[in-house]
Amino acid sequence: PTAQTIQRSQRAPAIQGQPSPILTYFGALLEKGKLNKLESLELAKPVLQQGKKDLLQKWLTEEKLACSEELGDCIKPMDVQMALSVYLKAEAHQKVIQCLSETGQTDKIALYAQKVNMPMDWGVQIDNMARMNPQAACEMAQKLATDPAGSKVDFNQVTDIFMGYNCLQQATAFLLDALKNNKPEEGPLQTRLLEMNLMAGQPGVADAILANDMFSHFEKQRIALLCEQKGLPQRALENFEEITDIKRCISRTDLLNPEWYVPPLPH
Repeated sequence: PTAQTIQRSQRAPAIQGQPSPILTYFGALLEKGKLNKLESLELAKPVLQQGKKDLLQKWLTEEKLACSEELGDCIKPMDVQMALSVYLKAEAHQKVIQCLSETGQTDKIALYAQKVNMPMDWGVQIDNMARMNPQAACEMAQKLATDPAGSKVDFNQVTDIFMGYNCLQQATAFLLDALKNNKPEEGPLQTRLLEMNLMAGQPGVADAILANDMFSHFEKQRIALLCEQKGLPQRALENFEEITDIKRCISRTDLLNPEWYVPPLPH
């Protein structure tokens, strides 16, 4: 049997100046055709140990090796991209997704999952990615949220994931993209986006969002109070509706931009 023959070749003593018995054995097999999964794996181990990655790539290109998840696992520490090609041929779907994630090819993950009809828990996938590469996770979440066929992610869940890793920048970028259509039902998320920046010491971000008039369904009283507390009286005044709040806010004239409330003089 193949396994026993391989073991005997591995145990055979090497002769100085000659290829090792195991490589001689596999060389003879390669002359005849394609190796099976076990042979391919056992050949890859000594070849990789000797740093002969190009030789392995040559055999893969010539389709002399049988691709398996185990072979991909063996190659991955040396070359993720080569491992990815092995996983693809072996149809090791979860490992393909993992490699695409690790190599920054996040735009291909959803396409691959769709192609092979692989059910995906996108929340788990984004969580795993956010731990290693928050920016790549953000880009993938944005694509999934704005899919023409409809969002594949829950906006609150994705925001929770990023905030759980203290990734305010990515949470903000995700929501700015996901909420760009300014839908009334997304009012609570608009409030959350403004609130988390105001509360986390980023009033400039909230100021820019409000200045650009991007959203109109957030909780105005709540955001106005926070703006007043965080030194943005102008934005507070734009959103307060109660006269008592407006009067109190106007009294802080030291923080207001004069051009905002003084009408321009005629020329």
